[in-house]
Amino acid sequence: MRRLITMLAAGLLAAATVLTTVGVASAGATVARNDGFNLGACPVVTIRALGSSLMVGTPNVVSSGSAAILKPTINHTTVWRSCGTPLPGVRVFISINRRLALTSRSTTPGADVTLTPAGNGGTGFASQRWIRNRVASGVFQYRNLSTGLWLRVRNNGLHAYQTVTTGNSATSWVVG
Repeated sequence: MRRLITMLAAGLLAAATVLTTVGVASAGATVARNDGFNLGACPVVTIRALGSSLMVGTPNVVSSGSAAILKPTINHTTVWRSCGTPLPGVRVFISINRRLALTSRSTTPGADVTLTPAGNGGTGFASQRWIRNRVASGVFQYRNLSTGLWLRVRNNGLHAYQTVTTGNSATSWVVG
């Protein structure tokens, strides 16, 4: 399964590169530019809610400020680059769909996790950095460096296409 996901992700990454190149000409400010940062050094991953088939993804038509959502199918909107930062154990997740980073700016639990251009040359601003808490092999919980809130699903449970949120308690995510 892991090999299939890796092969699919590599194919999607190639397709996304073409789409991103086309998108740069037409999307203007909605495309993050990571000059001087090698995204190729960041592993390709999916982020799935533990015990489900729902993955963190982007809307099909995404722009800066869009909310991250849960999606049921692996495609270019659910594949991320998991990039390290100067801080050990801290990751920035950059979508291969328009190169936007998972971002949390509100200190109020329940706010949407949004997608904004990756800052700091691709290593993210504090609001784009997620402290990784390893639960088990391939299973992690993520706390935002800026807000201190956890990446989680909404309290009403797992539902496809609902927005991803932050809160005082964590959701466990399978990253692979």
